[in-house]
Amino acid sequence: MSIDEHSAKSAAPLAEGGKAIWPSRRLMGLGVGAVVAGAMAWTVWSVIQPSTSAQAELISSAHASDGIVDKKDSVVATVNGDTVTESEIAGLLRTGVDKAIVVDRYINKVLAAEQAQTLYADQAKAAVRAAQREVLATLYTTKRMQALRAQVTDAEIKSFYDHNVLDDNYKRWKVSYYLSTDANDVRKTLEDLKQGDKKALSQLKPLVGNGDGYANAAQLPYNLGRIVSHLKKDEFSEPLPLRNGFLVLRVDEIRQDKKPTLEDVKQDIIERLATQKFNQELEQARRHAKVELG
Repeated sequence: MSIDEHSAKSAAPLAEGGKAIWPSRRLMGLGVGAVVAGAMAWTVWSVIQPSTSAQAELISSAHASDGIVDKKDSVVATVNGDTVTESEIAGLLRTGVDKAIVVDRYINKVLAAEQAQTLYADQAKAAVRAAQREVLATLYTTKRMQALRAQVTDAEIKSFYDHNVLDDNYKRWKVSYYLSTDANDVRKTLEDLKQGDKKALSQLKPLVGNGDGYANAAQLPYNLGRIVSHLKKDEFSEPLPLRNGFLVLRVDEIRQDKKPTLEDVKQDIIERLATQKFNQELEQARRHAKVELG
C-alpha cells in the first residue's frame, strides 16, 4: 500500500505540547536550490499583475519611462492637437524596433483611441480608468520597492539572518515508513520494528522515492516534517492516524547541510524585508480607506 493512496490528517495535533514544531521555513533552501530572490508576497503580486496584453504594454512603458520623466519629456508627434511624448513610447522603443516605425504605429493607436472615445464613450471611460489604475499601481509598486530596498539597513539584514537562516533549516532526513489500515496490525508491527524483526524491517518503504531519498522538513509530504524533525536516527514515531489508516515513520539517516553565509543570501533578505514593509504600508492604507462594496 502506498502512502500516496491516503490523505493525511493535519499533523498539528501531533505536535508536542500543542505547539507548532515545524522549523522555520523562511528562506529555507537558500543556497541549496530553492532561492527566493525576486519572490514577491501576494499583496505585491496582486498589485502589479497585468490582466491583458494591452495593460502589460502600458505597464512596460511605465517601467521603461523611469528616468525620462525627470528630464524634459520631448514631443515626438501631435495628433489632432494631442501630443505624443517620448515617455509614452519608451517601452516600445526598448524592444529594439526603429523609432520611426514605433511612432507611426503609435499614431494609429492614438487615432483608434479617439474613435473609441467617440463611438463607445461609456466603455472608453471605464477602460481608461482601469488602465490608469493598473499603470499607476505598477508605478507605485516599482518605485516604492526600490526605495524600501535602499532603506534596509545592515543591522536589519543581520538580525533577519540570525533569527531565520538556521542550521535546522538545512538539516535533511532520509525516512522510511510502514502503512496499514489495521490499528492492531500497525501496533504489532511497530513493536516488531523496535525489536529489530527482519520481516517487519523488510516492509519499510522510503518516504522520498526520488533522488538520494533525503529531504528537509518542508519537503516531506503531508506535513510529516513536524514529526520527523523531533526524531533521532533509527527512532520510530508512534502510529500516526491517516484518513484511512495508520502510519509509522523511522528516521534512517540525518544529514546536516551547510547553511549559506549572510553574503550568499543578503539580496534575498533585502527583497524579503522590503516586501514585508511594502505590504505593511499597503495594509495600513487599506485599514484607513473607506471601502464600500456594491
